Amino acid sequence: ILNKDNRNFLFEFELLSFKDFISILNLILVYPFKTLRLSQKKEINEDVMFNNELINDISSVEFDAFSRYMFGKNIAKFNTIKKIYSWSEFQVIERSFNYGIRTNNQHIKLIACQFYLNYETYFNTFVDDIDYDMQSSPHEVLVNGNYYILDRRKISYKNGVALRYKNIFDFDKQQDINNQLTLLMGSYITVDTKYMLESVSVFDSILFKNHPAVDIKVYGKLNKNIKIVKNDIYKLFQTTTLAIGSASGTCVEAIACGISVIIIASVNNLTANPLVEYGKGKIWDIAFSKDDIEILYNQLLEYRRNNIEEIKQIASWYKDNFFVEPIEENIVKVFELDKD
Repeated sequence: ILNKDNRNFLFEFELLSFKDFISILNLILVYPFKTLRLSQKKEINEDVMFNNELINDISSVEFDAFSRYMFGKNIAKFNTIKKIYSWSEFQVIERSFNYGIRTNNQHIKLIACQFYLNYETYFNTFVDDIDYDMQSSPHEVLVNGNYYILDRRKISYKNGVALRYKNIFDFDKQQDINNQLTLLMGSYITVDTKYMLESVSVFDSILFKNHPAVDIKVYGKLNKNIKIVKNDIYKLFQTTTLAIGSASGTCVEAIACGISVIIIASVNNLTANPLVEYGKGKIWDIAFSKDDIEILYNQLLEYRRNNIEEIKQIASWYKDNFFVEPIEENIVKVFELDKD
């Protein structure tokens, strides 16, 4: 794809010299000792937990964390760069890159793009003022919709544009309550998806849309009541009244399209639920056991039958608060293209 593009692209390791690799190796050697200086005196249980995590952190460190710092440090030498836009989940490699820029160049503005559906359990994605003070944060965070805008004193949170979710705004269908197809939406967390597949035996027939990043073979032979579908998710939404999922932003997309949703709680971890309290018990709910699924299924469908206008209102609320339409006007505004 890049070879067919006439523009020039600069890759990370093109800016790293042999001297930089020596510096990276030095950082790797020094890092454990620098980290252990933060150890606490073990006066309370929290101190013990903190010290354990320090050691775990040392064992988990990767080369990219240091190479991205050197990459940022070298980028900071370019006086012609005024702004840097980057995809952001605010992980270690991004913090390292930001630190490399900000400690070496005060004139470059870092703008983080979080154009995805987030989860409260994804603690690393939220940028705090303390991160700004440590010079590991961006200056500005652009998010997918109003709901994700956080109140910070030193970091500016603003609406971005939902580039990945254009189909939300093109989707228009009148739900037919008599067409009660049920869709099971696979997650990239295979353990949770396996549990979901085992938990839907109560249904005579259910459609299964696998996560595109997961090989369907990892689930082995599926029950006869489960039919694998490969259609586009929005085409499936046309014939879906209720969807079941876990750790999937597609659950928000489904609700924004007026489809009821059951979230399956994680088997052995924090449940990555992208939904919020609004509409719970009406358009969505969470199942903590296999028995809950059938109960919630009947309850949610019953509520739809008697409150279809409220269902549409809740769907509209999710659409308005979790997405910014990716039209040309919004894209130009977000990336300040008119100023350039």
